[in-house]
This record gives sequence, structure tokens and C-alpha cells, in this order.
Amino acid sequence: MSRDARTFRDWAEANGHPALAQPKIEADESAAATLVALAVRVTEATGYYRSPGPDSSVIITFGPVTLTAADGTVSSFDISND
Repeated sequence: MSRDARTFRDWAEANGHPALAQPKIEADESAAATLVALAVRVTEATGYYRSPGPDSSVIITFGPVTLTAADGTVSSFDISND
């Protein structure tokens, strides 16, 4: 989680977007969706989770997915966003 946060912060600073490098950004739903899409692209994540919250949200990006069935069998896969 912190790796992707650092990657996005570094990208924002290197590309002249210091406001995007802040730990907390004020954004409406539309702007938040755009920021998430950008973060997924920059970090090469395969997906994200947005926590529910009335006043703020935490966005967590993730990579490969591992699923464990009730019988204990495990499957892992990558999701391509190309």
C-alpha cells in the first residue's frame, strides 16, 4: 500500500503536480474517480478498493489477486489493464 502511495507521490512531484502529492486531497466524486484512474495507471495497479465513508474515503490500490475457496483451494491471477 505504501509503495503505491510513494510511487504516485513521486510521479506527481516529478511531473509538476505537487497538489497531487499531498496525503489528503479535497475532491468531489467525479474528481476522485479521475484521481483513482490516474493512480491505477501510474502505479500499474490491477484494481482498487474505496472505503465507504460519508465525509472522506481511503483508496487502496492492489496488484495480483489471490482467491481462497471454502474448500481451501487457492487461485491467483493478474488482471491486465492494457
